[in-house]
Amino acid sequence: MVKEPEWISVPQAAEILGCSDVWVIRMIQNGDLEGFRLSGRAWAVSRKSVAKNLEEYLKRDPSLAGRKRSKMA
Repeated sequence: MVKEPEWISVPQAAEILGCSDVWVIRMIQNGDLEGFRLSGRAWAVSRKSVAKNLEEYLKRDPSLAGRKRSKMA
């Protein structure tokens, strides 16, 4: 069994949450997600905080748990 990493990148967190990279960084800066700047433009985001944030979001409106958004071309 492969263990998932505890920390993920901003693009990975954005994919999971269905938002932009900029929004994920704002969420970290506002304290809504746990994360930190590695260097320059690189950030690390706690996988657990992303899962918790998504779970809380879906509890507010279960109808949002539909299919993932498609990528814009």
